[in-house]
Amino acid sequence: MMDEVIQLTRDMVATASVNPQDSDDTNPPYGEQRMVELVGGWLGEAGLRAEILESRPGRESVLVTAEGKDSGKTVLLSAHMDTVEVKGMSIEPFDPQVREGRIYGRGACDDKGPLATLMVAYRDRVRQGNLPCNLALLATCGEEHDMAGARYYAERSAGKVTAAIFAEPTELNVVVAHKGVVRMRMCSKGKNAHSSTPELGTNAIYPMARAVTAVEEFARQLKTRSEHPRLGHETLSVTIVEGGQQVNIIPENCRAEIDWRILPGRDPKQCLEELREAVLAQAGSELSAEIMNQYESMETDEKQPFVRALCEAVKYVNSSMKMVAVPYVTDASAFVEHQIPTVIFGPGSPAQAHTQDEYVEIEQLKKGLAAYKGFLEGDWGIG
Repeated sequence: MMDEVIQLTRDMVATASVNPQDSDDTNPPYGEQRMVELVGGWLGEAGLRAEILESRPGRESVLVTAEGKDSGKTVLLSAHMDTVEVKGMSIEPFDPQVREGRIYGRGACDDKGPLATLMVAYRDRVRQGNLPCNLALLATCGEEHDMAGARYYAERSAGKVTAAIFAEPTELNVVVAHKGVVRMRMCSKGKNAHSSTPELGTNAIYPMARAVTAVEEFARQLKTRSEHPRLGHETLSVTIVEGGQQVNIIPENCRAEIDWRILPGRDPKQCLEELREAVLAQAGSELSAEIMNQYESMETDEKQPFVRALCEAVKYVNSSMKMVAVPYVTDASAFVEHQIPTVIFGPGSPAQAHTQDEYVEIEQLKKGLAAYKGFLEGDWGIG
C-alpha cells in the first residue's frame, strides 16, 4: 500500500499546479486543472464518482461523497492541490526523486504527500462499507492564496458538514488552533513634478515612509497586549512598499501592503480602525487604508469527541503526539463562520513546506496513512 502512496505522491509532484495568485494564467505550470484530471481519474478508477466544483472559471476542486447510515451528518476530509511558486528552487520542482527515504519536489510536503495518503485511506474505508455517517473527500484549489475552493464548498454545504479534518504537514501532531490574517493596503497620493523643482510637486513617498515607521512601532505595541495561551501575540509586518516611476520625477503614488496575523475573536474591520488611528493620523491626511483580504482564525475545543477520536488514532503511530497551535492559515478558515469543528493533521514537516529543496519523509507518509485509517475505522466521535 505504501508503494501506491509513494507513486501517487510522485505523480502529483510531476503534475504542475502552481497557484497563479491574482492572475488568470492557467498555462503550465499554473493552475490546478491538471491535478483535477489526475485526482478525478484516480478516484474514478477506484469506483468513486467525483464531482467537479468550479469556484471560478479555470479554478476547480474535486469532491466525492460516500453515504453512511446517518445521512444527516457528514465528516469532511480535505487537502489542497495547489502549490507555491518554484522560482529559486535548488532541485527540479516537477521531477520527483526518491532518495534517502524522502520524496523530493514542489508540493511533496505541502500538500501532495498528505493528499495522497488521505485519498488512499478514504478509498479503503469506503470500500469497507458500513460508514457511520456520510464521508466526503475534497481536494481544493486556491489554498495558497485565496482559499477559493474551500470557501466555495463551505458556502455550498453550510449546515451539512458535521466536522472536518484538513490534511497539512503537521509532523503528525493535531492542530486545534491557528491564527487568522488580515491583509491591508495603504496608499498615499501626491503630485508629479520634475525632480529639479520638487517644490512644484508633492512627494507621495514621504508620508508613506512616516506610515511605515509608525507601523513598526504599532507592531511592537501589539506584543504588549494579552497573549493567547496557544497562539501567543498577534504579529504585524509591512511586506511590500512600491512608489515612484522614474528617478527624476517626484512620485505621485506610493503603496505599502501589510500582513496582520490575528487571534481568534478578532474583527478585521476593528483591526483596520486600529491601524488608521495608530498609523495614518501620524503619517498625514494624504494616506488611505483598506482591507485587501482576510481569513478567519481557527480554534476548536480539544475536548470534543471528534478531536479526541482523531488523537487516539494518531497516538498509535506517534506516541509523542501533541495538540498544538500554528501561526499560519489553512483552508479550515473557510469553515469557521459556519461553526464547523475542524482540526488539521497530516504527515510531513511544516519546516519543509515552500522550501528550495522541498521533500516529505516516506516514514511520515506511512504513519500518516496508518493514522487516517485508524481514525476512519473508529466511530469518528460524532455521536
